[in-house]
Amino acid sequence: MRKPIRGMTMALVGLAAGVSAPALAQDAASIYGEREYAMAVDSVCDLFTRPQRDALDAARLQARGILLRDGVSEHVLDDYSRDIAAEATRTACHTQEIAAMQARVSGAFTAYQRMIAMEFPGDTFTWSASRSVMPGTPSWALLQDTGEIRVGMSQTDGRRRLTAALPHARGATSAVLVLRDVDAAPELYDPTMGGSFPGPADAPWAEWTPPSYARSLYWASGRGDAPAVAELAASESADVFYFSDDAKRALAERDPREAARVELIDRRGRTVAVHHFEIG
Repeated sequence: MRKPIRGMTMALVGLAAGVSAPALAQDAASIYGEREYAMAVDSVCDLFTRPQRDALDAARLQARGILLRDGVSEHVLDDYSRDIAAEATRTACHTQEIAAMQARVSGAFTAYQRMIAMEFPGDTFTWSASRSVMPGTPSWALLQDTGEIRVGMSQTDGRRRLTAALPHARGATSAVLVLRDVDAAPELYDPTMGGSFPGPADAPWAEWTPPSYARSLYWASGRGDAPAVAELAASESADVFYFSDDAKRALAERDPREAARVELIDRRGRTVAVHHFEIG
């Protein structure tokens, strides 16, 4: 007998409630299950538009991040997603249930489009998304402000780029985004060894960081001009660096519990400053 989607979702809710704060965990589990199922059925029945799929995926990833931070195993979530995908392949597309789900998603997306700003909390910092942009003026479409650096997706004339605004470091000529190499280090790396050692000097909040023995490096693809610095940085004494779409995709694929690192490099290839931010 096939396992009903409702039953799988409630099982995940029960697991989440058992490992963390019940209200938050149950909400995240329900959202994750509903969005995962909607996207799985869409892959079979072609129910939604591209913007609707993007909105569903954003909600799914946010809920997944909450569950991971609350202690639900990544393997449990992956198994759950595979069960839903398998169930979706057996879905009859032209039923009242599927039509009702399509209508709910469409209605929710209409309300979502009216939202000017949204926030996506992480463990330590928050990602803030905004649709309030001025044509021709560099602005943040998605921003994490750690109080030391700003990083996210900047937008100018419809072009969005992964961007970091960093305090100026003497001699710095370029920047590199450092992420965990997931092939060389499939599991998260804890620099504190379970709390036995302090965290990074410049990021004591960081529980998981890219290990020195397994790093993926993404060099800055460009540097912001004076107007970009004025609009995107919190200080005039700052530098703005842009990164490639490959770097953006790699960042999105990492575990939300991890911290990423941005290093400023001088002409001799030496690191002159190091900054961390939460992937979230």
